[in-house]
Amino acid sequence: MSDTPPEKRARTEATVDDAKPVHFNRGFLDEQFISKFRTAFTDAELTQHTNVESNGCQAEIMAQPFHTGRLHSVFSAEFLRALRRELARLTWHERANDLYAFHQTDDLALNTNTHIRALRTYLAGDEFVAFMEQITGVQLTRGHLDLAAQRYKPTNHLLCHDDDVQRGKLTRKIAYIIYLTEDWAPGDGGALGLFAQDDCGNPTEVVARLVPEFNSLGFFLTGHSSYHTVEEVTSDDRERWSVTGWFYGPAETDDMPSSDLPNSVMVEPVPLLEHTCDPARWINAAYLKPQTQAQIQDSFVEQSSTELRDFLRADVFTTVQSEVATLWASATEQGPAHVCKYLKAHATHEAAPVTHELLQFLQSTQFARVLSSVTSLDLVRASLQVRRFDRGHYTLVHDQALDPAGLDVVLSLSPAEWSDTWGGSTHYVADADELLSVSPQANSLSIVMRDDGTLRFVKYVNHTAQESRQEISMLFIEDCED
Repeated sequence: MSDTPPEKRARTEATVDDAKPVHFNRGFLDEQFISKFRTAFTDAELTQHTNVESNGCQAEIMAQPFHTGRLHSVFSAEFLRALRRELARLTWHERANDLYAFHQTDDLALNTNTHIRALRTYLAGDEFVAFMEQITGVQLTRGHLDLAAQRYKPTNHLLCHDDDVQRGKLTRKIAYIIYLTEDWAPGDGGALGLFAQDDCGNPTEVVARLVPEFNSLGFFLTGHSSYHTVEEVTSDDRERWSVTGWFYGPAETDDMPSSDLPNSVMVEPVPLLEHTCDPARWINAAYLKPQTQAQIQDSFVEQSSTELRDFLRADVFTTVQSEVATLWASATEQGPAHVCKYLKAHATHEAAPVTHELLQFLQSTQFARVLSSVTSLDLVRASLQVRRFDRGHYTLVHDQALDPAGLDVVLSLSPAEWSDTWGGSTHYVADADELLSVSPQANSLSIVMRDDGTLRFVKYVNHTAQESRQEISMLFIEDCED
């Protein structure tokens, strides 16, 4: 939608001291518009996408999977362009962890730039807060507003989450976003994706999208049903700019999360198998030499990690790679989306005989003894998955889905050349510090000792990836008896 010239529209000129007028479209404050929008937005039976028009103002409500509103042509285009120019002169910080990768300003609450200050003051002022209360039916607390600007560059993203955060006696009530990028196309990515939920309240898949539109205001009520994502920016040369934040209100008992994760999220380590097989059938002979094992153990004891290149015999690795490639057609996607997204395969003896036998060996006491020779650990239980991470796949750190402390052992089946720019690396973090990152390398066995204070995640695989990350992922548990 093109912007109507400011001089042809009635606007309220909210001015504070010597700040610039915000030029909010006054038509949205008309009682007729407010009544029509509120009636639709608060209707629990509304299931169809609904357009609301009144006095030249246009808005829409996405009814599924949860009510999400958008007001079009909210401010003057001139004001927002001046706002963006001020934002461009600020210091921007790169933010990146398991959940997101984007660039952000500091909190704009105390920023003194003319247009930034004007926007902050108007959004936090009584007129606009009352307007948001009226059109959503939600009670808000004056004086509590978060406001920051974001730039999503190519491959940047924000994965599935629900914004359900409390601050003392207050909680986030309304999330909002003001889009600042002009002429954005669906093919550029960066849409606000809205997740449907299963019967247990867990997010499943994106079923509706809000494509960025310059000078529009999107918003929704936060809570444990508002799972959403900012999809990856797939444009090669454009950035998605926005100003976002939350309005706060009194916390209620019902604001607390209620969903439980499915049992399939956690793979429970089980006792090792008593499997009779010569390790030399599978493992590169160099790693079976006592002298080599002693050298690896010395390094592991000092670093708590090691990586063994060309771990399997070359002929075994080639066969396993070939067999595993046939398994993905019947693989199952793992979730829910606020915990992980990847494919898990099951190798039967009929479909992949060599791989099936290898998996038996990797879960055996014999392989545990090989690991003990290079780590000095007494291992008694293990879990195992055959996994593939395609574009858009990842794992997240989640309070209800934390792996027990143990020895992470990952045999990479990925191609020989993996670029870190694709994502897909495993990251180990403690508090705010990154301790280690491991990138996929063909036929490489990574071994990392992870204690109770260390968390891990597989970084989002972005759209530039030319290959899939494929692996046999294992977790070994020590014997806790003295």
